[in-house]
Amino acid sequence: MSNSESTATGYVWGYRRVSSVQQSYERQTKALHDEGIPEDRIYEDTLSGKTMDRPGLKALLSVARPGDTVVVSSLDRLGRTVLGTLQTFEELEEAGIHVRSLKAGEQFDGITGKLLRNIMLSIAEWERENIKERAAEGRAALAAKGERKPRPKTALRPEKVAAVRALRAQGWTIDRIVKKEEISRASVYRALDH
Repeated sequence: MSNSESTATGYVWGYRRVSSVQQSYERQTKALHDEGIPEDRIYEDTLSGKTMDRPGLKALLSVARPGDTVVVSSLDRLGRTVLGTLQTFEELEEAGIHVRSLKAGEQFDGITGKLLRNIMLSIAEWERENIKERAAEGRAALAAKGERKPRPKTALRPEKVAAVRALRAQGWTIDRIVKKEEISRASVYRALDH
């Protein structure tokens, strides 16, 4: 039985990402195929890791179930920053989906893996707090000048509305949807009422 077939612990899926159309999936694809993952179980995105709106990853999340495993050639395929990578990693884990990197030294099992993960989580938390602090300083500077940063009112794209509805139908909480989709609570409610 190949690594990609159904096991007692679930299915194995592949995910690959490149930042631009000039880059090739070749190395990632070979690594995933060498693990026995067929092409029809591999999802992909061609876009910067800076954006959290990744249709390929969302499609994968819509089919992967608790107990399944997502395999990547390296953890940086999940995001471009430590924070982005860990957010995606945490989303998958919250959904009961395991993540396995094929890159040496990126396994989170065992004592060394737990230590590595705790270090990464600490860095991500530090990065998160710095982002919040800079945003608060920016708001304070505008307030001192008697100004306010306007909140853009933009309509949600149809695919975002569909994603919100699908997550809610799967039993996700509003807070969890807000975090995953990176939209406001009001936008989530608008999507559900749409």
